[in-house]
Amino acid sequence: MIIRDFFAKDVNRTIETVIKADDQEHILDEVVEYVVTNEVTKKIRDFFSAYNDYRDANGVWISGFFGSGKSHLLKMLSYVLENKEFNGYKLGELFAEKIENDSILKADILSATRIPSESILFNIDQQAQITSKQEEDALLNVFYKVFYDHLGYFGAQRHVAEFERWIDNEGNYKEFQEEFEKSTGEFWSNARRKYFSPKVKEGIGQVLSKLMGDEPEEYSNIIDTMRADSNISVDDFCTKVNEYIKTKPKGFRLNFFVDEVGQFISENTKLMLNLQTIAETLATRTKGNSWILVTSQEDMVSVVGEMNKNQQNDFSKIQARFKLKIPLTSANVDEVIEKRLLSKTDPAQDLLKTVWKNDQSKMETLLSFSEVGVQFRGYQDEKDFISKYPFVSYQFDLFQQCIKALSTHNAFQGKHASVGERSMLGVFQHVIQHIETKDQNAFVSFDLLFEGIRSTIRGELQSAIILAERQVGDPFAVKVLKALFMVKYYTNFKTTARNISTLMIDSIQVDLKEHDKKVNEALALLENQTYIQRNGDLYEYLTDDEKDIEEEIKSTDIDDGQVTDLFKQIIFDTIIGESRIRYIENKQEYDFTSKIDGVILGKEKELTVEVITPNFQDHDREDFFKSQTMGYNTLLMMVLPNDEHMLTDVRMYIKTEKYIRQNQSTTNKDNVKRILYEKAQQNSQRRITLVTLLRRLLGESAVYMNGMKQDVNATSDGKTKVVNAFQNLIKLAYPSLKMLGSTQFSEETIKAIIRNNQDDLFGTDDSTMSEAESEVLNLIHRRKKMSERTSLTDIRDQFAKRPYGWYQNAVFSIVAKLYKRGKVELSQDSNLLDDDSALNAFMNNRLYSNTLLEPQIDYDPRLIKQLMTVYSDYFDEPCPAKEAKEVALAFKTKLNLDLGWLTQMLITKETYPFLKVLDPVAEFVETLTKKEYNYYLTNVADFEDDLLDHKEKTVDPIKRFWNGEQKKIYDSITVFFAGNMSNLEYVEGEELEELRAVIQNTKPYEGDVIKNAKSAKDALTSKVLKLIGNERKLTEDAITEAISRIKYHEDFPKLDESNQKQVLSPFHTEQQKLPEQRFIANLRETRTYVAGKLMDKQLEELVRLAKPVDTVGEDPEPVIQYRNISTVKAPFHKKELRNAEEVEQYVEALKKRLIELINDNKRISL
Repeated sequence: MIIRDFFAKDVNRTIETVIKADDQEHILDEVVEYVVTNEVTKKIRDFFSAYNDYRDANGVWISGFFGSGKSHLLKMLSYVLENKEFNGYKLGELFAEKIENDSILKADILSATRIPSESILFNIDQQAQITSKQEEDALLNVFYKVFYDHLGYFGAQRHVAEFERWIDNEGNYKEFQEEFEKSTGEFWSNARRKYFSPKVKEGIGQVLSKLMGDEPEEYSNIIDTMRADSNISVDDFCTKVNEYIKTKPKGFRLNFFVDEVGQFISENTKLMLNLQTIAETLATRTKGNSWILVTSQEDMVSVVGEMNKNQQNDFSKIQARFKLKIPLTSANVDEVIEKRLLSKTDPAQDLLKTVWKNDQSKMETLLSFSEVGVQFRGYQDEKDFISKYPFVSYQFDLFQQCIKALSTHNAFQGKHASVGERSMLGVFQHVIQHIETKDQNAFVSFDLLFEGIRSTIRGELQSAIILAERQVGDPFAVKVLKALFMVKYYTNFKTTARNISTLMIDSIQVDLKEHDKKVNEALALLENQTYIQRNGDLYEYLTDDEKDIEEEIKSTDIDDGQVTDLFKQIIFDTIIGESRIRYIENKQEYDFTSKIDGVILGKEKELTVEVITPNFQDHDREDFFKSQTMGYNTLLMMVLPNDEHMLTDVRMYIKTEKYIRQNQSTTNKDNVKRILYEKAQQNSQRRITLVTLLRRLLGESAVYMNGMKQDVNATSDGKTKVVNAFQNLIKLAYPSLKMLGSTQFSEETIKAIIRNNQDDLFGTDDSTMSEAESEVLNLIHRRKKMSERTSLTDIRDQFAKRPYGWYQNAVFSIVAKLYKRGKVELSQDSNLLDDDSALNAFMNNRLYSNTLLEPQIDYDPRLIKQLMTVYSDYFDEPCPAKEAKEVALAFKTKLNLDLGWLTQMLITKETYPFLKVLDPVAEFVETLTKKEYNYYLTNVADFEDDLLDHKEKTVDPIKRFWNGEQKKIYDSITVFFAGNMSNLEYVEGEELEELRAVIQNTKPYEGDVIKNAKSAKDALTSKVLKLIGNERKLTEDAITEAISRIKYHEDFPKLDESNQKQVLSPFHTEQQKLPEQRFIANLRETRTYVAGKLMDKQLEELVRLAKPVDTVGEDPEPVIQYRNISTVKAPFHKKELRNAEEVEQYVEALKKRLIELINDNKRISL
């Protein structure tokens, strides 16, 4: 059985594959052939429900790409709602009969057909010839036109249609047409197209004059007048529609069916808003009796595109108006094609079941794609195979995606290029006709679909195919070229050789190995002749312009230096990505020289990593690599394996980059700019592919070192391979690296060595010195003998080289150990460094070159022992060190501590004047601390006696004084003096002078000075306390006597208890202060104050409080004041009394003074 006989219907019958809105000739056939798919059934259910029960939305948005059947569905709906009768069949009822298994939808369709309506179906792009989309009213003009056309008027010229409507409203339109034909001999339907003709104008005037009166001249320019006075608006249009609807039966609807509105609007938001306004106003004016149904290749959001906030608000209104949405997908196309074209006969189904049973697993292998890009599947099951055969399942979706991609790149001819001129149904029918004589083993190869759309493709895009058909000489290669053209712009499909091979499968019985070989040969042929280009694993069809540019790119000159540079960028800069590689065992990083094919890249280092690419002339000579590495234990050579496309891709990348750089210009044509941009994008992807490829090849590379091929495991990651091989290179280049052992050296290691004691780190003898320490020490000695100075920089650089390869922290740690052992000295500007300075030198790279290393001097053991003895004698403790330097440094450290103590003691010499004796000692010790450590060893005899004399005569006595009871006694004496100075003047005896002598003594720490001073201080203390007690007793008696005087005063009993307390309170206060009072002068002053001033003050207060209250009208008694007798001074001119007469004279003067005071209302207290 051949394929032509498989199908239930003749595959060569005429099928109207393109449904046009203005096609009225095949209406009945269209309805009969229409397939109501499951998807359409689901999507139209809501529409018919809403149409029968109008609420608020009168807009329907039908979306779907080329071939989805949206235009067909729109036309069917226009037929259904109008329910016209053709050949005895009512189209709406005929459509309803196609609904299966959905009685509700079927009933809704029949209900909709009973609503009287007329349909205005039109393709908006075709009708828009009368206007420009740039005009503000472009959309409205189209609606005016189709509305007037529907009424039989001349909608192409709105003012002519308005004229006709005016005559019609006057009831004269039919008569006007008849009279015009009689008058002019021409049909009005023809003449109105040239309404501006004088003959037509004259005819209009004569006919209107005859029908309506007035002179013919009055009407000759009537159409021009209407044109001038004509104004259009949405409101006016909708009013006219509503007026028309009112002329029809109740419930009548006038519906507009607009095909391809999305393309017409094309992201023009204003046009979209105009559509919304028309729909909304129609809904308002006609009360839902006028609907607008539109189709678009995209959904509403895609049509409107990017919107600002205001536009988003408008868009929400549009969505509300076009609430009913019918999106159609590719599933709808599949079902239509299967039912209308691919439906099989029973014998064909039985045959295909056998094929499926026998070859299912084989088909799964043949029709599988690589795992990159969008995944397309083969047949799902037996049913899918039978329903789609001879096509493969993936072809339905892939073809649609390819058509969509071609459309977006303007690949189709004609004004409506984005849609194409043929439906998928027609394409698939064409393909079947092409293979109709083949048997059940045949498949449709994807290239055949090109033939189905070939007539619609712009000539310049397929010219390469036309040329190939004439020149290539390989029909299969031409078929491959056609397939590549189909998928050219669909970037989600990855055009690898395997995927192309799958596209080209045309038989179940194909030999897959031979088929793949045939495909690869075709690809190579096409690439060689620049019909296609390869980018990594992907192949791409080239248009004429692309082909020209590709040829120019291939002709671009480049040199090997550019090739080497790209290898360097990818291998060393991107894949390895490091200028240093870590050695795993010590976790240190080592610099290396980068080298490609014998060319050194950058600064040369001791170690070298060279990569040999297939571009190298001796790439395949293993003996060459062995000879090149023989004897060079610092060279690692990695030889990349051969790859079929790698070198070609490398050169193509460089050529493309150079060509784009040289040809970029703002003056380029748009097409050239696009191609250059795409080339740049492809080249970026080519580089990514090269990185991936070279990473793999580097991982598979052969490794050569020291004249031998090394066994380094292959890996998919090139960097890992390099790192692993580098480990072997380190071991080869630096055999002495093992001297460091497994210790990890860091800055913290150096700090720990410097800060710890020698014995804690190394023990006490040289037997603990490591091999590495001996190496470093020997180098320092050798350089010393050769009169070469050795800095930290020198020692670091020397041991970084072969055969050592030691890193900085390791070298410096070893030097630090030698320093702490006393084997080397560190100096800067001739000054030896102590531990802190040495550590600073190790940590500060600016000091490396100025920090010198000298071998340690060997000192006479007797000098070392002598210094240790001085250390022990002066500091009263054994020296902790044994080596010369360590002993000297320990001595210096202790001297600094001693100097610190002396300095602290001298700070207190104002309090302890005798400490001034430490000034010369501190000066002597300070001078010693400023010496280098070797001074203590070589000049110990110069300072030993003086240092020990200071200790014996001054330091030790003061320390004993300071740390014993003597200082406490001394401090108590100074405190006693400070606290009792005012009392001591009242004390008699020699003790006071003895204490003063102690304070003034320059050496109170000698002899029995402090002992005797303590006895004197105790005696003096006893006297002071006794004297204070006596004075406190006298003061207490004086206060008691004063209180008694107050109480026995004649006025005291007159006071109440409160006033009595008030008068006595000050005396009690003074009485309470007495226990705390320890100064004799203060006690005596209190007695005088109580007996005198306080007594007078309180007597006056007593009298005041005892005086009766003044009565009204009586003179107040004078206030009494008291004067103590001790304060009364008699006016007497002599300073002393010498005889009885003078006594009499003084007594008389005192008497006179006392009488004056009493007469002055004063009272004298005795």
